[in-house]
Amino acid sequence: MHLVVTFHRLALSRAPNMSTTARAASSDVFEGVLVPPRAPAPASPHAHKYYQDRNRKWPFHTNDAGARLLGALFDAAREVIAVLDAHIAARAVDEGERESILREGADIYAKKPSIRERDVTWSQAEYRHLGLQREYCRFKSVQRFTETWACLERAMTAGVFEGVGGGTRRVASLGGGPGFELIAVREFFAMHFPDVTLDLISLDLEESWRGAAEGLGLRFAQWDLRSGRVAEACGGEVDFAVASYVFKMYMCEDVVADWLAEELKTINSVLVINRDEYLKQGCAMMESRGVDVLKLLKQDVGHDDRQLVFSRDRGFKPWSNASSMTFPNVPYEEHKKKSVDRDGGHGGSRGGGGGGGWRSNNNRWGDRSGRGSSGNRW
Repeated sequence: MHLVVTFHRLALSRAPNMSTTARAASSDVFEGVLVPPRAPAPASPHAHKYYQDRNRKWPFHTNDAGARLLGALFDAAREVIAVLDAHIAARAVDEGERESILREGADIYAKKPSIRERDVTWSQAEYRHLGLQREYCRFKSVQRFTETWACLERAMTAGVFEGVGGGTRRVASLGGGPGFELIAVREFFAMHFPDVTLDLISLDLEESWRGAAEGLGLRFAQWDLRSGRVAEACGGEVDFAVASYVFKMYMCEDVVADWLAEELKTINSVLVINRDEYLKQGCAMMESRGVDVLKLLKQDVGHDDRQLVFSRDRGFKPWSNASSMTFPNVPYEEHKKKSVDRDGGHGGSRGGGGGGGWRSNNNRWGDRSGRGSSGNRW
């Protein structure tokens, strides 16, 4: 099932205009995902509860600002899902076939058959399934947005964005699909660097994600991750890139490490967001090519490579906790101290992954992307 879906552009900071039919088709997809605090207002500033997992089993918490960000994200994602619903309805000959497409998509999302057969989350054929795309936009939108936002906050405390001023900055998401990571980048820069104009591009092999990305107000380019040539794909030099949930499965090989190390001579830095805590081999591949690897998560209770920054000769600050994070405990970290206290190792307890939560390192999650005088290219 290969259908390129066309959406109208939507900025997260603006309220979307939707038809009554489209709103009715998708208005409840995020019902119960964000739970406001009970009255009277609790003492904790992170009083809003939200869920990343599809079964709503593992709650996370955020403050008022995070709740507003999630509410706007839901509006944007609803718009995309509403159009997916319309195209599913147009493709189906009757209600039974429509329900079948939805069931197939939910089944592919939950069972991830390609993880066993091909060691990838989903095959290209599965990625272009309209039902799977609908499930992805429902559940991955929250995880991708909140994890990217948390990564950006940690990176900012480490000095990754020092020297950012006005002008236009180009940011690419490598293997980004619909591009929810870039929505986080857009809102983060609007909050912290309002004088910067962003050119945001999602690069992905699957062409049928174009409609969703453009519907979210992003640019999209079909791109093979093994090929490199990021600047060429984006139409010009890239200032910053995000590699979310693609590093271990798709990038830990020599051909990719070679081009990524070369591209980092002009890209300011690449934020790498992973599901696996132990990526020693992949990090060593990059370091052997002259790339500096900054770990953004605490290492005092165990090795953790889930949020990294790749760069060259940037000289970032040592790790420090981001003060009053908008989405604390993202990705889920509480298991580390509990596991170390119990047996000195790292075992799985609960988690926040959109595909069902954190697992130990022996198991996969089920989911899947000008220089100044200081040498900083901003």
